[in-house]
Amino acid sequence: MLGGVVPGTSLKDRYRLARSPLAHKGMSEVWPAHDALLDRPVIVKFVAVTELDLVRRFRREALLTARLDHPGVPAVYDLGEHAGHPYLVLQQINGIALSDLVAEHGPLPIGWVAAIGAQISSVLLAAQRLGLVHRDIKPSNAMLEPSGAVKVLDFGLAVTPDDDRYSRITQSGQALGTFGYMAPEQILGQRIDHRADLYGLGATLFDLLTGTAPFDGLTTMTTVRQQMGATPPRPATLRPETPSVLDDLVHALLASAPDSRPDSAADVYRVLAPLAENLPPIPGVLDDSVTAVQAYAAIVGRIPPQPGPTIAPAAAPSALDLGQAVRQAEQMQAAGEFRAAARQWRRLAEHRARQHGDEDPQVFDLRLRAARTHVALGEHPRALRLLTALLQDRERVDGPEHPAVRELREEISRLSTEPASAPALPQQFVPDADR
Repeated sequence: MLGGVVPGTSLKDRYRLARSPLAHKGMSEVWPAHDALLDRPVIVKFVAVTELDLVRRFRREALLTARLDHPGVPAVYDLGEHAGHPYLVLQQINGIALSDLVAEHGPLPIGWVAAIGAQISSVLLAAQRLGLVHRDIKPSNAMLEPSGAVKVLDFGLAVTPDDDRYSRITQSGQALGTFGYMAPEQILGQRIDHRADLYGLGATLFDLLTGTAPFDGLTTMTTVRQQMGATPPRPATLRPETPSVLDDLVHALLASAPDSRPDSAADVYRVLAPLAENLPPIPGVLDDSVTAVQAYAAIVGRIPPQPGPTIAPAAAPSALDLGQAVRQAEQMQAAGEFRAAARQWRRLAEHRARQHGDEDPQVFDLRLRAARTHVALGEHPRALRLLTALLQDRERVDGPEHPAVRELREEISRLSTEPASAPALPQQFVPDADR
């Protein structure tokens, strides 16, 4: 136990700790408690930092986390300090951890994997818009309530990417994260952003689909080596009935390089939401009757999305005529929706390559359009990587003197020397929306 934190302790003459903590996780200790003022159960999370600068950082992050107003995140009720240890008072959640759910029921039905993943994606999207990174997305940090709603836990230790000191290894030398689920850049102590949480979501989806962790070496060192050096695993190798679109998504989320993962949690949601259908009952876990939460959510789900950027599910390329899909991407680009257009070009290129092979001329054209769209976004380094990879493939297929190859080489040369411009924005650009 943390020094000065004992059973029965009363915090602020209001929150009385129970007889024993629920869990001790690295730097934190979680206690059930009773709020005497409002007569309700709560959770109190203490953090083992006493250094003044770190305590201030913790308070700053806690205040920011309290702004994460989302039904998939436990509410933050209060913030304080006891015996030198800062603590958060949080909403108590009743449900089952996803790790326990898999241990008891084995791999989950595809529909439930998608439903759970889509809910977590919506939480991560809300966090991304606030600039928060969770850093420890894994099955034991999410709970399924009897209503079928998912709660993402441990946002009390989230950070903002510009906080270099608190977001890395702490004073005890412990990594804030879990090997096997923690993104490679986080393991290396590098700067992280929302894509680190997408990696954790990919590992969680793999676990829910297969009943096993994606990287599970005999030792921590072998697990880390697998994460750093091995090709990201595909759940379909262990569960062949996994839909190809879901298999591809998990594979992409587990990419070791952040740039190779989806751009946003909204992209993940678009894939998962259409798969969350025909959800079977889970005996002993879900309520048999319609709950108040389900009744409320059913009506909210009928409200049409407002104009502007949304996270509505997009049709998969396989369901679209290529010409129609190309026109859609061109319309997105003409409207200034460059991020969505870039995703569409990449999606079409991947789909066309699966059907006709990587050397198909239309695959080259779609990849080129994707790269040029990233130029329009002002993302010159990413565009250069895409163009360079395309050049290597075209040289191999058409030879170094082919006119298209020479033109591509000149385009790369020009882009390498000109400064990155600010991304072109539509007239009705929404600053805090996912782009």
